[in-house]
Amino acid sequence: MISIKYINNEFCIGAGDDHAVCYLPDARFELVGGKEVGADKLKKQLYVGDTYENEGNGLFKVLRYVKNVSDKEVTFREIFEIKTAFKPARYLIPCVNYNGNDGCRENTPTGLSRDGEPWVFAYDRTGIPSCTLCEDKNFGTAVFASDCNESSLRSSCSLIKNEDGTFTQRIIHPVVEAPYSYSSKNILTDRYGEYITLAPGEVFDATVYVYACVPMYENYAAANLLDRAAEIFDLERDTHLTPRQVWDLGIDFAKALLYDYKGHKMIITHFAPRLFRSQHGAAITPEEMQRRLSDPYYTELGRFDERFEMGWADQGLLNARMLAVDALEKGDKEMLDTAIGIFDSWADKQGENGLLYSQFQQYYVEETYDFATPDVCNFGWGAAEMSRMYTLLKEHGIDKPKFRDFAAKLCDFFCEHYSEEYGFGKSWTLDGKCVMERGSIGGFMLLGMLETYRVTGDKKYLDTAIKACDFYFARDLDNFVCSAGALDCQSIDKETAYPFINSSIILYEETKDKKYLDRAKKAAYYFFSWAYHYNVLYPADSEFTKYGYSTKGGTAISTEHHAIDSWGSAAVTGFLKLAYYTGDKRWAKRARAMWANAIQGIASENNRIFHGQVRPLGSQNEGFFHCRWTKYRPTCEDRGHYNDCLCAWAGAYRMMTLYDQKDEKIKSKFLER
Repeated sequence: MISIKYINNEFCIGAGDDHAVCYLPDARFELVGGKEVGADKLKKQLYVGDTYENEGNGLFKVLRYVKNVSDKEVTFREIFEIKTAFKPARYLIPCVNYNGNDGCRENTPTGLSRDGEPWVFAYDRTGIPSCTLCEDKNFGTAVFASDCNESSLRSSCSLIKNEDGTFTQRIIHPVVEAPYSYSSKNILTDRYGEYITLAPGEVFDATVYVYACVPMYENYAAANLLDRAAEIFDLERDTHLTPRQVWDLGIDFAKALLYDYKGHKMIITHFAPRLFRSQHGAAITPEEMQRRLSDPYYTELGRFDERFEMGWADQGLLNARMLAVDALEKGDKEMLDTAIGIFDSWADKQGENGLLYSQFQQYYVEETYDFATPDVCNFGWGAAEMSRMYTLLKEHGIDKPKFRDFAAKLCDFFCEHYSEEYGFGKSWTLDGKCVMERGSIGGFMLLGMLETYRVTGDKKYLDTAIKACDFYFARDLDNFVCSAGALDCQSIDKETAYPFINSSIILYEETKDKKYLDRAKKAAYYFFSWAYHYNVLYPADSEFTKYGYSTKGGTAISTEHHAIDSWGSAAVTGFLKLAYYTGDKRWAKRARAMWANAIQGIASENNRIFHGQVRPLGSQNEGFFHCRWTKYRPTCEDRGHYNDCLCAWAGAYRMMTLYDQKDEKIKSKFLER
């Protein structure tokens, strides 16, 4: 039984009669100038009272009450803290710091301190407000702020490792970022800080939570925390678009992305809105759009790149498959032929060893950017989508064996080149040399293997997937970390967990071995550690307020990119299947929150103008900048704004999820309630 008690004359949360899990020291304050003092030093100025409410199963709600009892104004920062009674092996600040962010770039937040000062992060950077978590094999402890009112929510968090190996976990009111603010990709700028000022007789109060648990799995105290958070925070959200509307808008944008390139139809990577604006701000015709796409003036103005990928950011094959699904439904033979032609163009480029460039334009121009090397993320998507397209067409009486053969040939290469040391690797040369081994990106090849197994019945793909799944979980997911899913950065991220969720579910479906269900849960818990459980507060003049965007259900991108994106839509199917197989409805609640968040900001007939520019139907910006982090504003203080990169993947993931609803295990009106 975990409860509040006195052990050895210290106020603590304990397990059993005489085992402390964490101590609960008295309040501390930071004065203007940075000096810290205990509450006893300010007792002639401030009265402090804490009220603890036992919420059960290790969760305690704490109301901190601070009153100015002097006859003068008092200015301060209030510090709530706990001290672990154990020596944690791991720590977590959700969305920000995954046990130190090992291997990330220098000018991103790594470790616990910078230049001799502890990192302090504002609440709006963390998916659970101002949350920190520490754990070892036996216990986990977490503190986080409540969203019950503004004074509670507007806070910051920090972790300090003490000399004896224990940790101090802090919530600081109000908002502070120190010793720097992570303001843009690999850029640190000056600290930010606010203070509380109380006039005589005035009161400040804030609600926080303290949580202690026995980790569900080793290194997974976050799983326990996320289950409790799903009960504390209201994840329910209304969906303002129906599934049919989302689908049709996705098709509209996929059609807008079609591009003639060297005699091939392709899906381009993204648009910028200025390509779609007439002199008077009105929408332009598709013909005029195509003309502008080949005009250097407009392409430079719109920051347009002639880039075409199988998967990753462009999702060229997935977008094409969704166009095929729509064309088959509507009897549109011309569009069906176009979609098949995109797959044909890619399949025709495959080399004898199974490999090919993951960006189509590389067959015609030499690329110079650092993520142009053929990569396993794209290969995994490529094999999976070729297999899925083969199945789709076969269901409609169209036989395209070269799509199945493409997937098999690509998977054959990775069966033969699987490494016990680094799995599938990250990047390869066309002649079959691995040039970058690190990262969790091989998870995407797991899905390629399993989808190809399902269309060929060849057990070697299943066996390789099982072997690779064991490797990646032992090395990465079992340690609550994924890295390198995004090709243009070097960081811990969330999107790489997606293939581990879905591949583990497929392995469970194929083998009936429940260990894969546990693995799917682990990957999903990790993925949702990046999700926002609450709505961040923004001023009335912010774009989030103007456009009606709320953060709840959004997923932070990575430890290098402190922004929210709509990637959570891709994980909805896996979460709904977890709800079905486990009976735990919290997975469905999480899926719904991610879906509701992901369909915000889509350009529709009723809402096409953003930043004074007309956007194409179905488009959505790639990033929602929710904290002091920006690449598109003069200052990072302009929190809560949209960027102008209209990416190809967002609509593709939403359509994929809607198409997946045909699965009887998850088919429901869930997404439109």
